[in-house]
Amino acid sequence: MRELQKMSAGAIQALPHAMPIKNGAATVGILLPIHRASPECMRRVMAEVRAGAEKYSPEENAAIDRLLAERGAE
Repeated sequence: MRELQKMSAGAIQALPHAMPIKNGAATVGILLPIHRASPECMRRVMAEVRAGAEKYSPEENAAIDRLLAERGAE
């Protein structure tokens, strides 16, 4: 864990995948580099979200709105 304090943001972003954070033999967390999704990927995901949202009933949309409001999303 002390080695983690010495890592730069660039070193973390260069990690190829999630890495376990260990305290002795115990895994106590993960270090997950965040990578920006490509614009093509985001367009594909948003198209799928929109296509799915068109199928929701008014009741389902209301339930989603309530769930998001409970979690502080706008």
